[in-house]
Amino acid sequence: LIILADDVGTGDLPRYWNSGLVHMPNINGLSEKGVLFTDAHGTPLCAPSRYMLLSGNYQHRGRHYNGRWNIGYQHNQFQSHQKSIAEVLRDKAGYHTAMFGKWHLGAKVPPDGLQNKTHFLTSNLHNWTLPLIDGPQDIGFSKSYVTTGGIQEAPYSFFRNGLLTTNIASRVSYWEEGKYRMPSGDSIIRKSGEGDIGWDSTVYNQILVNETSQFINDHLE
Repeated sequence: LIILADDVGTGDLPRYWNSGLVHMPNINGLSEKGVLFTDAHGTPLCAPSRYMLLSGNYQHRGRHYNGRWNIGYQHNQFQSHQKSIAEVLRDKAGYHTAMFGKWHLGAKVPPDGLQNKTHFLTSNLHNWTLPLIDGPQDIGFSKSYVTTGGIQEAPYSFFRNGLLTTNIASRVSYWEEGKYRMPSGDSIIRKSGEGDIGWDSTVYNQILVNETSQFINDHLE
């Protein structure tokens, strides 16, 4: 089980330097049962950090020196000859692999790349009956439930195994930048764009926890 957290330094985690402002008994419990690395190399940025973890390469070894971020007209950050840790674990060691959360590695909008950035979902130049090109399913993840840019940018929709879950005929909304009152708090849209009519950033993390928990439970022996 690998958990990648954006913008978290080792000084934020009590287990490393007996520091940190927040009590984290569950994170400490995980570290006590696992391996604690004290000499690792990364980047503080979202997309490059994902590529580095999954590929074992510095970000400039991929397709773009600064990483690939949201979906668009190009492939993801992986070079065609590179393999992800998910591919190796699945193909060489027989693991069932899954990824849940913020993708942020880039992918190509089907069928011919991004043609309309304002209307990610409703443009008739995009075919969402097809999966993302170079999505999670193409680098070794047998199952996935992701948003392409977390909660910070459009499209505000989930993709399951590379396929858009939003019904573009009846469930698409254009979300303007701002705050929207939801049962669990304020759902925040930082950049205007299209997404699912039921989008709610306040429940994003819990959705991912539920998906992850279900996958783990399905594969317990």
